[in-house]
Amino acid sequence: MKERETNLNRSMREATNERGFSLVEMSVVVMLILIISAMALIAYLPTLQDARFDAAMKEVVDQLRQAREYSITNRRYVQVTFPTVVVSGITQYQVVLQVRNDLTAGAGAVNPILSSVPIESPAQYYLFTTAPDTPDAFGNGAAVEFEGLSGGPVGGMLFQSDGELVDGATYQPINGTVFIGQPGKNSSARAVTVLGGTGRVRGWKGTGALWARF
Repeated sequence: MKERETNLNRSMREATNERGFSLVEMSVVVMLILIISAMALIAYLPTLQDARFDAAMKEVVDQLRQAREYSITNRRYVQVTFPTVVVSGITQYQVVLQVRNDLTAGAGAVNPILSSVPIESPAQYYLFTTAPDTPDAFGNGAAVEFEGLSGGPVGGMLFQSDGELVDGATYQPINGTVFIGQPGKNSSARAVTVLGGTGRVRGWKGTGALWARF
């Protein structure tokens, strides 16, 4: 009887050992998983960074289109600016839309901020020195250039009720481009163009040497 119990216990231990994994085997499996995960992450990082620059461009496109639509729908002037501000020690590149009620008779003197949106980091307003102008050819003398001027005309840039983007001093249609990128990374080149006469907004994706419609 005792011998039978000993044999039974031995069989159970052997079965348990056969079903389990040794510490070395588990370590090898975990190491392989970590290596494969690291390789996948390294391969995915360029795609993730590319998506961030696309997102920054889309934010500028969306804000400009929002300004135009608001102007048409509400028959108001909407001023567009592209400030660089520091918030809690972090530099932000923003798109700010402000309703200019003071320019519309009977609308009042209060000019509320419609939106203030920072573009996706690490993108910034940046012009690669080797990059050509976009096919729209609205100028590439500065990262933000409207009416041939860095940062735009002194009178500001306004969308008006017919959808045009105009000089805030002359109310004449103006064209312009906002260039986006990260210094030292040519594949991050993005651009947004605005045709003043229609208010049409286009996004462009570049390599630092060529542009393609996004």
